[in-house]
Amino acid sequence: MSHVPILLLLMASPAIIGPAAAATPVRVIVTNVTKAEGVLLAGAYSDPGTWLGAATVATREIPVPGNVRDGAVSFEMQLPPGRYALSVLQDLNGNRKLDTSFLGIPTEPSGSSNDAPARWSAPKFKDAVFTVGDTPVELEIRLD
Repeated sequence: MSHVPILLLLMASPAIIGPAAAATPVRVIVTNVTKAEGVLLAGAYSDPGTWLGAATVATREIPVPGNVRDGAVSFEMQLPPGRYALSVLQDLNGNRKLDTSFLGIPTEPSGSSNDAPARWSAPKFKDAVFTVGDTPVELEIRLD
Protein backbone atom coordinates (compact mmCIF):
# COMPACT_ATOMS: atom_id res chain seq x y z
CA MET A 1 0.00 0.00 0.00
CA SER A 2 1.50 3.29 -1.06
CA HIS A 3 1.32 6.46 1.02
CA VAL A 4 2.40 8.66 -1.88
CA PRO A 5 -1.14 9.91 -2.74
CA ILE A 6 -1.79 10.84 0.90
CA LEU A 7 1.60 12.53 1.19
CA LEU A 8 0.98 14.50 -2.02
CA LEU A 9 -2.44 15.55 -0.75
CA LEU A 10 -0.99 16.70 2.58
CA MET A 11 1.77 18.63 0.83
CA ALA A 12 -0.75 20.26 -1.53
CA SER A 13 -3.29 21.13 1.20
CA PRO A 14 -1.89 24.58 2.09
CA ALA A 15 -1.98 25.59 -1.56
CA ILE A 16 -5.56 24.38 -1.90
CA ILE A 17 -6.81 25.95 1.31
CA GLY A 18 -4.76 29.13 1.06
CA PRO A 19 -3.58 31.33 3.90
CA ALA A 20 -5.98 31.93 6.77
CA ALA A 21 -7.38 35.43 7.12
CA ALA A 22 -5.93 37.35 10.05
CA ALA A 23 -8.24 37.43 13.04
CA THR A 24 -9.45 40.69 14.56
CA PRO A 25 -10.12 41.09 18.30
CA VAL A 26 -13.78 41.55 19.18
CA ARG A 27 -14.21 42.70 22.78
CA VAL A 28 -17.63 41.85 24.20
CA ILE A 29 -19.07 43.47 27.32
CA VAL A 30 -22.13 41.63 28.62
CA THR A 31 -24.22 43.85 30.89
CA ASN A 32 -27.16 43.26 33.23
CA VAL A 33 -25.60 40.12 34.70
CA THR A 34 -27.75 39.95 37.84
CA LYS A 35 -26.70 36.51 39.13
CA ALA A 36 -23.04 35.67 39.78
CA GLU A 37 -23.51 32.04 38.79
CA GLY A 38 -23.37 29.73 35.81
CA VAL A 39 -21.46 30.28 32.60
CA LEU A 40 -21.85 32.65 29.66
CA LEU A 41 -22.07 30.76 26.36
CA ALA A 42 -21.30 32.97 23.36
CA GLY A 43 -21.59 32.01 19.71
CA ALA A 44 -20.66 34.00 16.62
CA TYR A 45 -22.63 33.26 13.44
CA SER A 46 -21.92 34.33 9.87
CA ASP A 47 -24.95 32.80 8.15
CA PRO A 48 -28.63 33.61 8.77
CA GLY A 49 -29.44 29.96 7.98
CA THR A 50 -27.49 28.74 11.02
CA TRP A 51 -28.38 31.66 13.35
CA LEU A 52 -28.99 30.44 16.90
CA GLY A 53 -28.20 26.84 15.91
CA ALA A 54 -25.20 24.65 16.54
CA ALA A 55 -23.11 25.76 13.53
CA THR A 56 -21.11 28.69 14.87
CA VAL A 57 -18.01 30.37 13.48
CA ALA A 58 -16.56 30.75 16.98
CA THR A 59 -17.65 30.07 20.55
CA ARG A 60 -16.56 31.13 24.02
CA GLU A 61 -17.43 29.90 27.49
CA ILE A 62 -16.85 32.32 30.35
CA PRO A 63 -17.54 31.31 33.96
CA VAL A 64 -19.59 34.06 35.60
CA PRO A 65 -18.38 33.57 39.21
CA GLY A 66 -15.17 35.53 39.62
CA ASN A 67 -15.59 37.38 36.31
CA VAL A 68 -18.60 39.59 36.99
CA ARG A 69 -17.75 43.20 37.86
CA ASP A 70 -20.48 45.75 38.56
CA GLY A 71 -23.04 43.59 36.74
CA ALA A 72 -20.88 43.06 33.64
CA VAL A 73 -18.65 40.33 32.23
CA SER A 74 -16.09 41.08 29.52
CA PHE A 75 -14.36 38.70 27.14
CA GLU A 76 -12.68 38.66 23.76
CA MET A 77 -13.17 36.64 20.60
CA GLN A 78 -10.96 36.55 17.52
CA LEU A 79 -12.86 36.73 14.22
CA PRO A 80 -11.64 37.12 10.66
CA PRO A 81 -13.01 40.11 8.73
CA GLY A 82 -16.66 39.60 7.76
CA ARG A 83 -20.26 40.04 8.90
CA TYR A 84 -21.39 38.31 12.09
CA ALA A 85 -24.14 38.14 14.66
CA LEU A 86 -23.33 37.22 18.26
CA SER A 87 -25.60 35.46 20.73
CA VAL A 88 -24.90 35.16 24.47
CA LEU A 89 -26.81 33.20 27.09
CA GLN A 90 -26.20 32.74 30.78
CA ASP A 91 -26.52 29.02 31.38
CA LEU A 92 -27.56 28.93 35.02
CA ASN A 93 -28.16 25.19 35.36
CA GLY A 94 -25.28 23.79 33.31
CA ASN A 95 -27.32 22.04 30.61
CA ARG A 96 -25.59 24.04 27.83
CA LYS A 97 -28.80 25.32 26.24
CA LEU A 98 -31.27 28.17 26.59
CA ASP A 99 -34.11 26.99 28.79
CA THR A 100 -37.61 28.17 27.94
CA SER A 101 -41.09 27.99 29.42
CA PHE A 102 -43.82 25.87 27.84
CA LEU A 103 -44.68 28.98 25.78
CA GLY A 104 -41.12 29.21 24.44
CA ILE A 105 -40.20 32.25 26.53
CA PRO A 106 -36.57 32.12 27.73
CA THR A 107 -36.19 31.42 31.44
CA GLU A 108 -32.44 32.13 31.41
CA PRO A 109 -30.85 35.49 30.60
CA SER A 110 -29.82 35.95 26.96
CA GLY A 111 -28.93 38.68 24.51
CA SER A 112 -27.62 39.37 21.02
CA SER A 113 -25.31 41.85 19.32
CA ASN A 114 -26.89 45.25 18.66
CA ASP A 115 -29.31 44.28 21.45
CA ALA A 116 -31.46 42.80 18.67
CA PRO A 117 -35.03 42.68 19.98
CA ALA A 118 -36.53 39.36 21.03
CA ARG A 119 -39.96 40.36 22.22
CA TRP A 120 -42.34 37.89 20.57
CA SER A 121 -39.79 35.65 18.84
CA ALA A 122 -36.07 34.95 18.68
CA PRO A 123 -33.97 37.92 17.58
CA LYS A 124 -33.45 38.24 13.83
CA PHE A 125 -30.00 37.72 12.32
CA LYS A 126 -30.31 40.91 10.27
CA ASP A 127 -30.91 42.93 13.46
CA ALA A 128 -27.87 41.46 15.21
CA VAL A 129 -25.32 41.76 12.36
CA PHE A 130 -22.11 43.72 12.88
CA THR A 131 -19.03 44.05 10.69
CA VAL A 132 -15.49 43.03 11.58
CA GLY A 133 -12.69 44.63 9.60
CA ASP A 134 -9.02 44.85 10.43
CA THR A 135 -9.40 47.10 13.49
CA PRO A 136 -10.63 45.89 16.90
CA VAL A 137 -14.38 45.92 17.54
CA GLU A 138 -16.17 46.48 20.83
CA LEU A 139 -19.72 45.23 21.43
CA GLU A 140 -22.03 45.67 24.37
CA ILE A 141 -24.77 43.08 24.85
CA ARG A 142 -27.47 43.44 27.49
CA LEU A 143 -28.87 40.26 29.00
CA ASP A 144 -32.63 40.18 29.43
